[in-house]
Amino acid sequence: EYEVLDQFMEKLPDALAPGGRAAILTFHSGEDRIVKKAFKRLKQAGIYGEIADEVIRPSAEECARNSRARSAKLRWAVKA
Repeated sequence: EYEVLDQFMEKLPDALAPGGRAAILTFHSGEDRIVKKAFKRLKQAGIYGEIADEVIRPSAEECARNSRARSAKLRWAVKA
């Protein structure tokens, strides 16, 4: 699974138009690490103009309604 995610993160910028936005929802720390590092590396390369500084987590209310949401993390990027 991680290999597929790595490949996806490399191909994602090609699927975005300039100014296009990508949002990736992860449910495992290993997945989140791959997304975080890929976004950072591609921002340094000038491919992304903006990336999420902080991960977006579900609210306590959402976690109370849906216990599986507690592990979810959302990261986003905007193509330069």
